[in-house]
Amino acid sequence: MKNLRWNGKVQIFRVSSTSSGTASSRSRSVPTATPSAIRPPTSSRRPRLGDRRHHHSAITTHLPPRLTIPRAMRLLRDSKLTSEMLCRHSYNLAVFGERSLLLNAYAKLLDVDDIMEQSKESDERIRCGHPKSDLDGIPVTMKANIAVGKYWEMPNACSAILSQGAKRIYDTSDGDGEVVNTSNDRAVYESDVARRLLKDCGAVIIGITNMDEFGMGSLGINNSLRQGTTEVGVHTPHPYTYNPIPWMHRIALLRDTKQQLFTGDEAYDDFFLECIVNSTPRNPHDIDEESLANLLNEVQYWVCGNNLERMNNGHDDSPLLSPGGSSSGAAAATSHGSCLLSIGTDTGGSLRLPAAWTSTVGFKPTYGTFSRYGVVSYASSLDTVGFVTGTTECAMISWNCLRIAKNAVTNAGGESNGWNGQLCRDPTATSYHKQNKAFDAHNQSHTSVLGQSFGMTSKPLANIRIGIPHAFSLEEIPSLIKRVWSESASSLQNVGGATLVDISDSKLSPELIKMALASYYVLACAEASSNLSRYDGLRYGMDVDLHECSNDIDFAENADFGPLLDMTTLEQQISATRVNGFGEETQRRILAGTSVLSSDRFHTHYEAAAVARAKLSRSLERIFRSSLDDGQNEGDEVDVMLVPTALTFPPKLNPTCVDGVEAGDPTAAFVNDVMTIPISLGGFPSVSVPVNTGISNINECSSIGMQIFASRGSEDLVLRVANALQNR
Repeated sequence: MKNLRWNGKVQIFRVSSTSSGTASSRSRSVPTATPSAIRPPTSSRRPRLGDRRHHHSAITTHLPPRLTIPRAMRLLRDSKLTSEMLCRHSYNLAVFGERSLLLNAYAKLLDVDDIMEQSKESDERIRCGHPKSDLDGIPVTMKANIAVGKYWEMPNACSAILSQGAKRIYDTSDGDGEVVNTSNDRAVYESDVARRLLKDCGAVIIGITNMDEFGMGSLGINNSLRQGTTEVGVHTPHPYTYNPIPWMHRIALLRDTKQQLFTGDEAYDDFFLECIVNSTPRNPHDIDEESLANLLNEVQYWVCGNNLERMNNGHDDSPLLSPGGSSSGAAAATSHGSCLLSIGTDTGGSLRLPAAWTSTVGFKPTYGTFSRYGVVSYASSLDTVGFVTGTTECAMISWNCLRIAKNAVTNAGGESNGWNGQLCRDPTATSYHKQNKAFDAHNQSHTSVLGQSFGMTSKPLANIRIGIPHAFSLEEIPSLIKRVWSESASSLQNVGGATLVDISDSKLSPELIKMALASYYVLACAEASSNLSRYDGLRYGMDVDLHECSNDIDFAENADFGPLLDMTTLEQQISATRVNGFGEETQRRILAGTSVLSSDRFHTHYEAAAVARAKLSRSLERIFRSSLDDGQNEGDEVDVMLVPTALTFPPKLNPTCVDGVEAGDPTAAFVNDVMTIPISLGGFPSVSVPVNTGISNINECSSIGMQIFASRGSEDLVLRVANALQNR
């Protein structure tokens, strides 16, 4: 694992806005935005948007206009748009993204008739003036590890080992666990969050998004859903999930330039309505035919072309970027616009890292806020249900709809829990919300003050204290990210009216942050080893024909299978199931977890990691002003903290490379989550917000994710500060 170096007491506010971390220090030759200059591909030339000189002034740093949930809500309520029209447009975008842009964002796209059936029901409720929620009729997606009832099939789940299961369906929609006969004889379950979103809130699901297997990965390249096997235990290369941002930049250049001159909501309303009305699966972005043909030629060139040819021609400006992981499909679908809300899970940064790399908003609430019933387990003490949206306003609406329980659970003391209506199905859902009245009153007072300041003053963050922790300042952080971090903090102070507070090393030790990464992977792998032990082919998991496997193996030539000869038949069956069912990264983490749980490493590794986690959590708790402490030294306490979401920029993917990226240490990707893991270990709510960088290169990220987190239960505060940052 890469050795990280901390920057000590470096003051990030001293980084000048004109520092060397500008776009020019990382830029590459890019084509100009001249559609007329597009040439057809040849054996020695790829399709280009003009010549490859530096013409940054001709390249827009903006993405195409993004339809938001508030705008869609208003158009639906004003009868200017129907859910059927909106969801068909989303379906067209999803088809275009999968078939034309080859994003591989979806594990399963629902049949259009199923989508239209849901949307028609929403239209009827809206027409009668009785929508279920603000999300009624809004197109959404769900991550592949979240069960969504009849739309969720085992082969399309989060791992190939789940391809076969029980022979009956347990429909939990009425809470009685009634057994229902079906034609496909598959075990299908409905998670609490899916029931809340689809049935209680009335959202329309259009598909299941791709992910790294079991949530293990941060690049979107460990997807086993479409992974085939040519020989027993030998996995073939499979398509990866790609970041849509480079293609969206190109689409923005090819769209009508009039969209840049829009002023006012009506102009944007007309623009989106025209796009929706004219939308087709072949061209949902309404691009002229010549430009569309050349765009698709370029996609084919990079995704399906010959890698050796590209290298010989010196083409190093590949637009194939990683969307992050493990919620790669959720972020890619939201960034492309095929859904307005995508539900996923966050273990160590699985929502926030992809959001940072795809210019979207990734939200992880307090651990235990949403029930994990119906979510495939990875690390039970860390898995948190959250979501990805296009903007912070979309996130605020989604949060308000999902958190309000239709039938709140009342405990023995007569107190109603407003966080989740399905607490009885997930015992961990109450872990971090049993706070005393003093905590609740303090938290509500901050939210109230913040809400008043948003609506009544020009300083929406007055009285809010934002901490900048020195412990998160790494030497490896690129100067561009440092500059954006500094500018974001200054903006919240100068425009929002917040008070900035330096959090010194004495308050938050860099040693604890350094230990967080190692502690996380020890704990997560250990829990994964335990959780995934159930998939043995006997209780759960795929059913491997041991006799057929044995006939396909030449033990003389395959020494790796030699140990099978010394196993019992039962051991051979379990081994064959797990070798064929789990991908390489999953096997690697299971073995690591089994190792740290062994008798000679349990005390030195697992217990040490648990102690480090507890120390880090307590240190962060003491910094927040809303924590349950004695109130001393309040002048040094803060309401929220601001840090970068990611340490790096999205790496380029190589579709012809076995591992998707350049060969190297498989654990090198672990460092991608170094900025998000400390928050996950403490179970704190966090949101990643895209902040514009001003970069002109379409192969770079046009934004960098900034992460805002606060004490447990402070989701409203976190989202409001994030909204102020995005709208600065």
